[in-house]
Amino acid sequence: MDLRNTRRRLLTLVLTAGALLLAIPGQATAAATPTTPSGLPSAIEPLAGYVPADSCDPTAKPGVVAFGELLTATYPTTGYGISRSCGSDPLPTSEHYDGRALDWSTSARTRAGRARAHAVIGWLFARDAAGNAYANARRLGVMYVIWNNRIWGAYRAGDGWRPYSSCASHPEVAWDTTCHRDHMHFSFSWEGAMRRTSFWTRQVAAADYGPCRAADLNWAGHYTRPNPSRCASYPTVHAPSGASSLVRSLYTWSGMWLHRGSTGPAVAAVQQALGTTADGSFGPATRAAVIDLQGRHGLTTTGGMNPATWRALLSQVTPPAPATAATRTATHSRLTRYLDVVLRRGSHGRAVAALQRRLHQPVSRHFGLRTRHRVQGFQRRHHLRATGVVRRSTWRALGA
Repeated sequence: MDLRNTRRRLLTLVLTAGALLLAIPGQATAAATPTTPSGLPSAIEPLAGYVPADSCDPTAKPGVVAFGELLTATYPTTGYGISRSCGSDPLPTSEHYDGRALDWSTSARTRAGRARAHAVIGWLFARDAAGNAYANARRLGVMYVIWNNRIWGAYRAGDGWRPYSSCASHPEVAWDTTCHRDHMHFSFSWEGAMRRTSFWTRQVAAADYGPCRAADLNWAGHYTRPNPSRCASYPTVHAPSGASSLVRSLYTWSGMWLHRGSTGPAVAAVQQALGTTADGSFGPATRAAVIDLQGRHGLTTTGGMNPATWRALLSQVTPPAPATAATRTATHSRLTRYLDVVLRRGSHGRAVAALQRRLHQPVSRHFGLRTRHRVQGFQRRHHLRATGVVRRSTWRALGA
């Protein structure tokens, strides 16, 4: 009888200890998974293609914020980060610069950290009720994941988890951040980042390729609207041979959308070129210097570094290459010969004809009202002052 009572007491103690263990913060959520919305359609987005970062707008995008909030609601002891100053990453570019990448804090060196990570990965990759593989990853627009020395890409899902960089050779704690052992990295498609995917809307989102860069600049402008067409691929633009370190730096960052509040090495390079204090923080003095540059080049005075302003700055700091017979021949039939020609309503001649051909309008060799309207429309699209007068800045934007 006493033996039975002792066994009952021991069982009670075990059950009580188990209940207390489950009540410890962080323990009960270790194997939990995020909540999947109800009412999702059977149709689903394809696995996200690879659309690398090519712009500078580190404002946290709504779909990325919502995913971070979902993770921290499921795992209250964790946190996340999204934005990063453009140019501050060791890699040439990062979706953090677009505000469409998230770093979620969970450690591969702890049992709870590994359990959380494995639970999230299993949840992302599991089939849904309709049999769709990688269902939540597709509905969220997850483009790739980096965790614990390895990377998985939706665009290479058949390859599974692949080694990430040289991390397998660096087990030391000092490499934990580089090798994503103290956090998990998620990069998102543009439709996922903008919270248009079916996980949030219950409607399958169309592909969005984000902003596209111009051939003569290395970075695109900021995201303004969905882009259903894949961007053209251009080679990296380099400074001329023998250029100073500052000019090389400016070419590296050329095209980045910088404005008041921007920070980082790209801002510092622009400040140095404009003769303001190069502290890497875009404040009132930098804005005033940019407005001055825009005014001197006949551009719309926005106070921010847009493509037209970058072209003006690069033309100002880059010495012209010496002309050769070959370059003269190569540019003979192009618009370059008209760089110093000013055209306005009433102008006549070959320069007007070249302008009209470039604007895809009938060639009359006469600069009339229709040509003026075409020029103004072109100037507005390229952030130039819409005067209808063609000067050097407009010729440059036209391709001269």
